[in-house]
Amino acid sequence: MFRCRLINVAVGCAAGLIFLVVGGAEDWALPLALAATVLFSSYVVGIKTMWRQAPITAAVVIASAIATNSSAVGVMKGLHKIAEVVFGSFVGIVVSLLMSKVWLIQPPAKEPRAA
Repeated sequence: MFRCRLINVAVGCAAGLIFLVVGGAEDWALPLALAATVLFSSYVVGIKTMWRQAPITAAVVIASAIATNSSAVGVMKGLHKIAEVVFGSFVGIVVSLLMSKVWLIQPPAKEPRAA
C-alpha cells in the first residue's frame, strides 16, 4: 500500500505541476489535468490499488494555485501532499511493527482430554 500510494501521489503531483507550468493557474487546467491524470494513472502506471490518489493530488495542486492565483502555492501544496503521504505511510509501518511485537497472538490453549 505504501508503494502504491506513494507512486500515485507522485504521479498526481507531477501532472499538477506540469499543467501549472504549461497553462498557469487557470480554471481550464483543472479538468484537463484530472482527465490526463486518470488516464495516465490507469493505463500507463497500471497500479490498480489507490489509482484515485493521483487525480486527487493533481486537483489539490491546481486548485490551490487557482484559489490563490499563484503557481508557487500550488507547487508548495503538491510537495506538502507528498510529505504527508510519506509521513503517514511511515507512521503506519512503525505502528504495524510495534503492534506485531507488543500484541502477540497466542496459539489456542490445548484442552485436557476427557478420560
